[in-house]
Amino acid sequence: MSKLEFKKLSEYKENKAKCYFTEAKLIDYLVNLNEKYDDYDIQRGIINNFFLEDLAKTLKEGEFIPSIILVLNNNSDSNGEELIVEKGDFNILDGLQRTVRLKKLLEATKFINDYKSEIKEFRSNFKIRKFFRENNKNNYQTDADYVIKALENALELKHFDRLQWFEVWENLGKEEQIKKMIIFNAGHKSMDIKHQLELIFLNSIDLEEYEKCNNLEFAQTNKCDKQNICIIHSKEILARSFYSKKRRGAIHFTLLIDAIIAMENKKPFTIDQKSIVNFQKKYEEYKIIQKIVSLYIKQLVSFFSSLDEIFCNEYKEKGLEFLGRESVIIGLFAAIGNVINIENFEKDLEDIKNKIQENIDYYNIDSFEKMKKKVD
Repeated sequence: MSKLEFKKLSEYKENKAKCYFTEAKLIDYLVNLNEKYDDYDIQRGIINNFFLEDLAKTLKEGEFIPSIILVLNNNSDSNGEELIVEKGDFNILDGLQRTVRLKKLLEATKFINDYKSEIKEFRSNFKIRKFFRENNKNNYQTDADYVIKALENALELKHFDRLQWFEVWENLGKEEQIKKMIIFNAGHKSMDIKHQLELIFLNSIDLEEYEKCNNLEFAQTNKCDKQNICIIHSKEILARSFYSKKRRGAIHFTLLIDAIIAMENKKPFTIDQKSIVNFQKKYEEYKIIQKIVSLYIKQLVSFFSSLDEIFCNEYKEKGLEFLGRESVIIGLFAAIGNVINIENFEKDLEDIKNKIQENIDYYNIDSFEKMKKKVD
């Protein structure tokens, strides 16, 4: 099936956007996901959740699954009571955690269905895992744990042939999507505070030309080897653990935001729920932030890259660990904020880079590490 058909039950207008309350077959939804359905930039990563892991039983028993909220990439073909959407032409605004597990359970059930006669002979999970590893030739988008869950609950394809409710948004801009994303997650497991901060800035900062960091690149033997600049987000690696994985050229989006805010504040700060709300309400009032975001973000990214080179040359991988710490970046850029002229940003940043290069031994990272270990 190359198109997903929703039956419209109701609709609601909000400014230029429109939300349709609909129903569709769950199996049709799952087979019409695009290949990167779980890689929407404003979504957080997949989390552990005991209740979500029990979805196989929910399917088997025909129990209720809460509605899933989608946002269309393009206008749909709306015909009377039907809403017709091209395969994969939507993003998941709320319900990603459920969708990922349901998709894996469906793929696991397909695998079991295709190898029914072989699998029924197995009496241990070890043999099931081995068989799945050796026979997953068709690249079923699942793993052995879900095959085992599907077997334990005797899932069949008919269990996915059920109606599911969806809220489908049309003409909803990126900024509005981000606001709703935070609202939708308010009653769930708390969204990481840094991910919330990233969402606020994601709509303003254009980093399209920089690739996403590949996790494989973090396995480099020498983290100081020259690499292309790449951006990593909190849903992939939390800012607090980034220092141990950072390699040359890798920039954490949260630390980039920290730097911008620190230059505005001109002093160290702490991000909490109150400051997140403040940023959302008063974002336009932060003049230095606005200027950097709109005019100088490339220069700031380049400055981050230059710091990597300078600290690698002097302190090797310890220098990268130093620059990967949020407290260090906040302190450094709070100091920079006190001496830089935003109207002469690019030249001042170059002068600061040269001053750091000339006085790099002042950082004395070995003593810093020793002192840090003594702090309670």
